[in-house]
Amino acid sequence: MAILTFLVQLAGATMLLLFAVRMVRTGIERAFGSAFRDMVTSPRSRIQSAALGLLLAIILQSSAAVALLVAGFAGAGGLAFGTGLSAALGADLGSALLIQILSLRLDGLAPLLIAVGGFLFLKTEKRNLKQAGRIILGIAFILVALRFLRETMEPIRDSGVLPAVSAYLEKDFVTAFIAGSALAFIMHSSVAAILMCVTVVAVGALPLGAGISLLLGANLGSALIPVWLSRDMEPAGRRIPIANLALRGTAAILAVLILNLVAIDLFPQVLPPAQELILVHIGFNLVVLVVGLPLGSALEAPLKSLLPDPPEESPT
Repeated sequence: MAILTFLVQLAGATMLLLFAVRMVRTGIERAFGSAFRDMVTSPRSRIQSAALGLLLAIILQSSAAVALLVAGFAGAGGLAFGTGLSAALGADLGSALLIQILSLRLDGLAPLLIAVGGFLFLKTEKRNLKQAGRIILGIAFILVALRFLRETMEPIRDSGVLPAVSAYLEKDFVTAFIAGSALAFIMHSSVAAILMCVTVVAVGALPLGAGISLLLGANLGSALIPVWLSRDMEPAGRRIPIANLALRGTAAILAVLILNLVAIDLFPQVLPPAQELILVHIGFNLVVLVVGLPLGSALEAPLKSLLPDPPEESPT
């Protein structure tokens, strides 16, 4: 019965977290969606595009949403490959920085945010104010969902089941990596998946080593999301998510192998395990961005061969 209760509570907390993340993104897209196209397609350098992608990922609370946004514009011919890939790589780092923000213990703000957001959403008629209320409510629900998740993990971490699973995942990093990939892909939200990993590590229900393998797998899984969702786009649009997957996925596989097969002490013991996990996530995506910006252009030619543009129709 305890296991069934745990699974029901875990499912409820997970669904609330997914709903809250989507609620924030929906509010922002409805309030500012018309401005996104001008922001993304304006001419700028790759570094500027990466910075824009970082900012948009924090605003939209999803690197996958940014990758789909730039893929759509690239497919329509409004964005070059290198510029779009830079924005996608920047979005991955922005999503990692967002985890640091959302992992702060801000539970006490939830009632105030619900009161303010609920008033704006239910009692105002102006479109932008209603969407602001939606965004504030979404942030409040994220805080509530994370609290529920912590409360769900507390009773079961001292049971016989979870320590056994945690010990197995710590020894079998391949399974942990695959589980993290599947979790992020199934949830269709890297932010929600990684927040779950951080929360589980924070309450001591999962050791840091297994958490790192899960987190790196989640990075691979989150890179798969835009590849899957853009499968019906024009070839020019599909190339950007695939290039991002090639860079981020390869880096995730290399990182999990190096960290598990070579004894590396990443941080001093003074840092809490959850904070170490977040810093690994930020550092990983920063390295991918720094390496990917100069190397990304080399992927354009092979991807054009793999996904060529359709032949232009001759005028009749």
